[in-house]
Amino acid sequence: MTRNDIKPYKSISFLSWWPLLVLSILLVIRLLLPAATIEAVYSRGIFVGVRNLWDFFLPRLPVPLFYLFWAGVIWWIWATARRCRKWFKEAGSWSAWGKLGRRILNSVALLISIFLLGWGFNYGRVEVSEKIGFELYQPTLDELRERVYTEARELAALRRQISNDTVALTAAALPANLENAVRPLLIAALQKHGYPTPGHPRARQLKPKGVLLRLGTAGVYWPWAGEGNIDAGLHPLQKPAVMAHELSHAYGFGDEGTCTFWAWLAGQETNDPVLTYAFKLAYWRRIAGRLRQQEPDAYWAWRAESLAPGIRNDLQAIYDNSEMYKDIAPVIRDVTYDTYLKAQGIHEGLLNYGKVVRMVEGYLVDSR
Repeated sequence: MTRNDIKPYKSISFLSWWPLLVLSILLVIRLLLPAATIEAVYSRGIFVGVRNLWDFFLPRLPVPLFYLFWAGVIWWIWATARRCRKWFKEAGSWSAWGKLGRRILNSVALLISIFLLGWGFNYGRVEVSEKIGFELYQPTLDELRERVYTEARELAALRRQISNDTVALTAAALPANLENAVRPLLIAALQKHGYPTPGHPRARQLKPKGVLLRLGTAGVYWPWAGEGNIDAGLHPLQKPAVMAHELSHAYGFGDEGTCTFWAWLAGQETNDPVLTYAFKLAYWRRIAGRLRQQEPDAYWAWRAESLAPGIRNDLQAIYDNSEMYKDIAPVIRDVTYDTYLKAQGIHEGLLNYGKVVRMVEGYLVDSR
């Protein structure tokens, strides 16, 4: 046997697995870093730079980046399928399956790494209630009832400023460019409480109508696109609060209750009676829903007797609009998102959405 007959040994290159190595390092950092460090170094440092850089030119694109992301996924699947055919022809089944597995694992690891570096570390930042300085508060039944009734009277007064009739409000009552009307309100709320507002994140309305609603969600922040999105099929009165919620994600907040809290605070920054009404109605529906669960008979009797007809008509219009977009697979959606939230350190999972009531009521108690 000559030296030329000896085939060189092909060692496994760690460089071929670099996305998995990067992800492993990032996950260790995410687990070990305390919240105060993430808040100071990432949320108020690295993320601010990422947000500014991302928003320098991408928001100007005419197409929602959400669609471009999924176009990229489709292209990746197509390109991988082509490579697979080549691998199976040239390398044999065992080697081809190995290459395919490595490609999938590395691609998933790369996506998760981009998610963590570009936004996901914000899940580990200091709680907003701790940073601002107030305690979460769970109202008693008597307090909840009083809040629902008081807010309903305030809503009725606002409703009379908007229209003298009781016909359900439509999109014509709201600002023509809702995104440009809502974003400054959220910026004002964030800056008032000492938070940075980098970049110029978008909150685009996705079409066709129902593309998100049929998946059981009114809006979504897609970290790989860096944009907030709301369903164009939402009732107009729902859009301001949902838009502010998704923009709150874009400004670096992960958990759902906190983003809804920021949306509520954004609603405190407007003098426009229509926007004020829309934001207040969004929160009132949450506390009214809790009251309805605890004393349904008394609630429905009060609603029929005391709730202003215009508000009742607006609520009915919202319900009727929602009926047009039935959930496709609510159980799968709930299990999937509950698991995702818990994986990000939000141990209450989907129940985190209800955190906003404890945040708002705690904030109000502290402000008195």
